[in-house]
Amino acid sequence: MQIITNTSRNAGRKTLRDFIRLIMAFFLCLVVLSLYQNIRLYMAGVLDGVLTKSLLLLVVHHSGFTAMISLFMAFLFNYLESKKHSLGFKVTYILFIVILIIEGLLVEFYVRNYDILGAGFLEVYNSRTSTSASMLSILLLLPFMAGLLYLFYKFTASVYGTISRMFPLTIILFSLFLATLTSDKNPVNENKLQHLAYSVADEVFDFNKYEGEAEYPLLQSYVSNKGLSPYFNLKDKKPNLVFIVVEGLGSDFVGDKAIYRGFTPFLDSLQAKSMYWNNYLSNAGESYAALPCLLGSLPFGENGFTNSPESPARQTIYGILKKNNYTTSFNYGGNSALNQLDKFLYEERVDFILDSKGFGSEYLKQNEDAAGISLGYPDKELFQKWQNDLYISNNPRLDVFFTLSSKKPFLIPEKEVYIRRVDKILSEVKMQSRPSKLVKKNKDVFASIIYADNALKSFFSSYARNEDYANTIFIVTGSHNLTDLPLGDNLGRYRVPLIIYSPLLKQPARITSLVSHLDVSPAILGLLESRYDIKIPSEVAWLGNGLVHDGVFDSTKKIPLLRHNSNIQDFVYGNHFLSGSNLFDLDSELKLIDPDPSVLKQEVKEHHKYFKAVNKYVMNNNKIIPSSLNLFAQLKSNPSKEEMVWINSVFNGSDFDNAYNTAKELAFKGDTQRALLLSGYILSRVPGHADTEILMGRIHAWEGRYDTSIDILERAIQKYPIYADGYAALLDVFFWSDNNHRALTLKRLIERNNIQNKEVQNKMKRALKKMDETKEPESNEKILKKSIDESPLISNRN
Repeated sequence: MQIITNTSRNAGRKTLRDFIRLIMAFFLCLVVLSLYQNIRLYMAGVLDGVLTKSLLLLVVHHSGFTAMISLFMAFLFNYLESKKHSLGFKVTYILFIVILIIEGLLVEFYVRNYDILGAGFLEVYNSRTSTSASMLSILLLLPFMAGLLYLFYKFTASVYGTISRMFPLTIILFSLFLATLTSDKNPVNENKLQHLAYSVADEVFDFNKYEGEAEYPLLQSYVSNKGLSPYFNLKDKKPNLVFIVVEGLGSDFVGDKAIYRGFTPFLDSLQAKSMYWNNYLSNAGESYAALPCLLGSLPFGENGFTNSPESPARQTIYGILKKNNYTTSFNYGGNSALNQLDKFLYEERVDFILDSKGFGSEYLKQNEDAAGISLGYPDKELFQKWQNDLYISNNPRLDVFFTLSSKKPFLIPEKEVYIRRVDKILSEVKMQSRPSKLVKKNKDVFASIIYADNALKSFFSSYARNEDYANTIFIVTGSHNLTDLPLGDNLGRYRVPLIIYSPLLKQPARITSLVSHLDVSPAILGLLESRYDIKIPSEVAWLGNGLVHDGVFDSTKKIPLLRHNSNIQDFVYGNHFLSGSNLFDLDSELKLIDPDPSVLKQEVKEHHKYFKAVNKYVMNNNKIIPSSLNLFAQLKSNPSKEEMVWINSVFNGSDFDNAYNTAKELAFKGDTQRALLLSGYILSRVPGHADTEILMGRIHAWEGRYDTSIDILERAIQKYPIYADGYAALLDVFFWSDNNHRALTLKRLIERNNIQNKEVQNKMKRALKKMDETKEPESNEKILKKSIDESPLISNRN
């Protein structure tokens, strides 16, 4: 009787046999994902075949991952089965499905972006994958993986007998796990979830802290680097500087090392008559993070300099040249508020900031993608807008352009025309089999490269007609190498061209020095200082030093590389390249080779570790430079503790439109001080919030502070020249303060920017009528001159 009872109790219980079958089924599902990955990469022209060595290595790494998961799952399985029959099996089955779905999503991201996700994965994944696409992938993977796992579980019943006669399971699993820990891994042959888990764990358990004695570890006495001066014949007048940062322009497209030849004919011709660096690196794998490196030789922080919650004091080429009477501008066809780029620019007191908010209806916006989103205005429109609005200034200029047309989804104007040009180049240019295959599979990418190159050709042609062309230095580079195409190695994403062209050049030059974005601003400032009375701070905290040194490598040079957010895994020290835990040597062509056995890997890792510690310390604690060396007073809202308590009581989140509505309601109710306090806080966080800036201008006018109001509103119009509310507010203030004559200058801007707003037109008529009613009217010429003299921010433009 007792035997029957025990038998009935154990009838529904799952055993180790069932667990092993489930493990086998899970592993087979990973093999299917491996095949899917290689098939997709083969179809895209990335791999030469499906059944490759990389597939075998991937299967081996999946076996190690399966072993690791199994070791942990076995305890959970047995424990739950002891509590309730089949509970351990069901929970394990569900967990395996979840793991397979996550691995499937990571594989899909990899085959689409050729990038394996590590620490900071959420921001990177969300920036490249829409929510709807993610949900669709999950909905497709869920039934597929559940069914596949069940199918393989049933299949394993027929082969379990063979497996059961092998060594004990735990020994097998543990051996596989240990074997894969020491094996070489690359993204194509690595289990994606295991890589992600290790990266996140490294980040979470990174106890690398800066423990040095120096309060400002990057601070050093300024030493001028005049390496560029022998190459130039500078004139008496300071030259204009034009920086052009081309989205995704890598060395794969330009110069004698280009893999894809013929797609940048203008840049190829330009570099032939320029100073050209063929061993040059961007310091970031993300576009926005490259700009502070190029313009300020600045550290990254954890997520790129501009994404830092605080705004550390610093010294950029923008600020230094503005202090030396340069007129500065930043020109971008997209939304400068993304990644808080606008905040960085406002803090640098950039005179003119053009982004997507500044283009009128006469400019063609880029087509929307499948989600209904447009990146902004394509490159030709950007350059044309700048040329049309070219401002007159007796001062030298620093103009920075940041392009976007060669960026996913590559929706350039006249796309079919440029696709045909891709076909023509394919038929005319001899290309190796693999690059040729990739071009055919990615014609939209290469069409956008041709378009970007053509836009640059048009820009240089139009700029050559400017009076100051002969006294201008052009610096052209890429934000990073395009990651939408497969890269040769882990250094590939950072390899970009650097071209410095100018009529002031003595002769073309080919520079072999291995340098990076961090070296550009110090080098350009050193060039100017070699000829002119340029005031540069006595102490600086730049990560770079100059663009020219003997040979390819400087044995003491350190080049940190930010792969993406929270991921500083790559680092160059001398001729050594550390990528994750792997160390390589670099040859003169920057190809990765096996390291010299005499090189101490630990020494390179210590330099890398020290940089990461310092990088985090200076950014989180505002310790790049002392505030006494800051070029400008920091544009911060500094509410008291009591005021901050109130601000948090009415706004504690990220919906700044809602905060603006709160400030507007307070102003309308007469609580203008609180409205200004909240508005100041909003602008300290989102300096491009136009409605808040205009509201502040109106509040000051309501309280009779007309000069302050006019100053605020003129700056707002400068930032948002096609936003009608700014004009309406400023016309009100002119009317209330009896400054209607200044409406004449505003009228020119309204016409230029094609403002058709009825309210603005009526208020302009009111101002003109008031002028006609004056007893002793001045001539229009005198009135216009007077209005120009009183409105310098507006009158700087033609």
